[in-house]
Amino acid sequence: MQRVFRVSAIAAICSSLAAFTAPAAAAGTGSSTGASEIAQVLLFPGGAQVDRTLRVPPGATQARFACLPAGLARDALQVQAPAGVNLGELRIERVARDSLPECRQRDPRVREIEQQRNAVEAEIAGVDLALGYLKGLSDREARPGPALAASLDTLRRNAQDLTVKKQALKERLSDLANDLTGAKAAAPTASPMVSVVTLRLSTAQSAELGLSYRVPGAGWQPQYRARLDTATSGLSIERLAQIAQTSGEDWVDVKLKLSTVPPRQTLMAAPIEPWTLAMSQERFAEMAERAGRSRMVLAPPLAPAPAPVADLADIRVTGSAARPQVVFDPSVFEGEFGAEYDLPQRVTLRADGAMSTVTLGRVATEPRLLARVQPKTAEAAYLIAELPRPQGSWPSGPVQLFRDNAMIGETTLQFGAETTWTLPFGNDERLRVRVEPDKRDGANSGFIGARREVVVTRQWQVENLRGRPVTLQVLEAAPVPEHEDIRVQSQFTPPVTQAGWRDQPGIQMWELPLAPNQTQRFQAVYKISVPKDAAVSGMP
Repeated sequence: MQRVFRVSAIAAICSSLAAFTAPAAAAGTGSSTGASEIAQVLLFPGGAQVDRTLRVPPGATQARFACLPAGLARDALQVQAPAGVNLGELRIERVARDSLPECRQRDPRVREIEQQRNAVEAEIAGVDLALGYLKGLSDREARPGPALAASLDTLRRNAQDLTVKKQALKERLSDLANDLTGAKAAAPTASPMVSVVTLRLSTAQSAELGLSYRVPGAGWQPQYRARLDTATSGLSIERLAQIAQTSGEDWVDVKLKLSTVPPRQTLMAAPIEPWTLAMSQERFAEMAERAGRSRMVLAPPLAPAPAPVADLADIRVTGSAARPQVVFDPSVFEGEFGAEYDLPQRVTLRADGAMSTVTLGRVATEPRLLARVQPKTAEAAYLIAELPRPQGSWPSGPVQLFRDNAMIGETTLQFGAETTWTLPFGNDERLRVRVEPDKRDGANSGFIGARREVVVTRQWQVENLRGRPVTLQVLEAAPVPEHEDIRVQSQFTPPVTQAGWRDQPGIQMWELPLAPNQTQRFQAVYKISVPKDAAVSGMP
């Protein structure tokens, strides 16, 4: 009973101490008034603009923005201040990251494993304490009999269980040590240097300052997912964005915007340079020697200009050599109207170059479904979805294609000046295409005067094995003469729907409905006449 009382008393004392110290601990964990926060990040092709805010108290004489990227340049900064705040000198310093407590970074995975390790070590300490307690028990007051045997058996079983548990905890601790070593090796190394921006000011009241700066090594690229439901003929197009950055600072739980064009920043054009024409010293010496004026004293060559002092904008501070470099292709945004996407959810993007994907919305439409056949290219029919170009900005990017929830491939979205978007959705197995061998007449005969003539007949058929009608589209490339001495006569059965399909010379297009279990035959006859001795490329 005495042991239990002591433990209870100690527990009560510990509880009292915890209750006494809790308010003091809570009072010391308030947010720092000198720390700036990232209000928004705007990603654009080839970089990002970071907007920070800082609250300054009444009577403040300076504002300090710490933990900024090391390569920050003065001309990349913009300061916003409300009325009543007078701004003064702005200074940029590069300091060691470890010298500023608020700038020290730890990898989340490393921190998680360390917390698990501490928990396991605490459990091992508890097991050791329990084993020590069992070993310290004395049986001097125990009386022989059944009760003693039962007590000893209970002690033995408890000791065995604790020993087995301790061994398992030790193995777990060993595994965590290996995991920690691997996590530390894989963790991106933060830049050892950071920038600190100090701004002198005067204000009579509390105010919120804004600091905007641009950083390279960041950006986004578009991606799309097109899902076709063949049962309902519905098509869903999802806009996506792949984002990444290696700016030197982590963006944790920030408001993110994506823009297809960079924001304006240049204040004016670069100074115009005079256009001068001068002859090089080497060429001048050569001309003097040829003229026999070898005694002419040439001006000594100009001494090379001293190397310019490196500006902060030219300094590239890197951490780990294994840090990936984020490269985005700005060309995918050329020729598009500027668009900006405001993500509703907050985003965390580490400066390790790892790609993340965010969704930008979804468009639902009902396309026109076609079964396209190109008999000269493949003896098969392919399912095609045609739809008008959706409203808005659609930069070029890869499109993942899903047909009835199965991914069938990938293509590239490239509108250009076209107003119609065509998406391929793979082979239509329920349409049977049979192409007969070409028939050629006039190879060894058919000479008429000084000309020779060849007749080529192409035939094919398409059978609909589906239980519903389909819209069949057939494309055929007819011969196109590029010289007046080459004569071509074409005959098509049935008649073509459109000649010169999509303004392509010679491309013939048939489009017609094909009922279930219906078979449609096609024939193309080409009579080609050329000069007898002419070498004609593409001649069958």
